[in-house]
Amino acid sequence: MDCIAIYDSGNYAFRMNRIFEQQGLYFEVISTPCKIATTGCGYCLLFPYEYLNTVVSQSLENGCPVREAYKIEERGGRNVYIRII
Repeated sequence: MDCIAIYDSGNYAFRMNRIFEQQGLYFEVISTPCKIATTGCGYCLLFPYEYLNTVVSQSLENGCPVREAYKIEERGGRNVYIRII
């Protein structure tokens, strides 16, 4: 199951992606889904659910706190976003 982390800036998502890549963790920066975007277009970090605590703690340590996090579930062929933070 995948999750997405929403940051205050798309630059934060790209920065954290680079930091995780340096640690050998390969996640993906994607456009924030329209269903949960609050400020127009933006970017978020897509990662497996088992890395949720790592993403939240490492982001905070690097000055890019996660504003919101969502678990992605598929229902009826569509993605449903369930807020977990």
